Amino acid sequence: RVVVCRGCCCGTARKHPATDHDAQLTSLRDAVTEAGAGSVAVVDCLGRCDRSNVIVIKRARRRALWMGPVLDSAATTAVTEWLRAGAPDPVPPAVEALVFERRHTPTPVRVGRGPELRR
Repeated sequence: RVVVCRGCCCGTARKHPATDHDAQLTSLRDAVTEAGAGSVAVVDCLGRCDRSNVIVIKRARRRALWMGPVLDSAATTAVTEWLRAGAPDPVPPAVEALVFERRHTPTPVRVGRGPELRR
């Protein structure tokens, strides 16, 4: 399963105007369909805005791979080619370069009407 973040930071032309977000999503869906397994889910936020454009690949009986930033056509192509091949091990170097360890990074929450932030 592929999970694609498309919230306020990932997948928006406002933050990443040079990325064709619609084409990227189409490429990911096509790759999963061609591989004959899985699905692509679009979510609002994965909580790793510091790594936007974030994509998570959940593979059966293996750890999920968190990737980002996936912003240019080279990164998208590397991921989609690997997905078309069935997302096998070992993960190719071009994809591995995008992988990061998931850890919770609290997003600042605005309190009151002032500019102060609370973590």
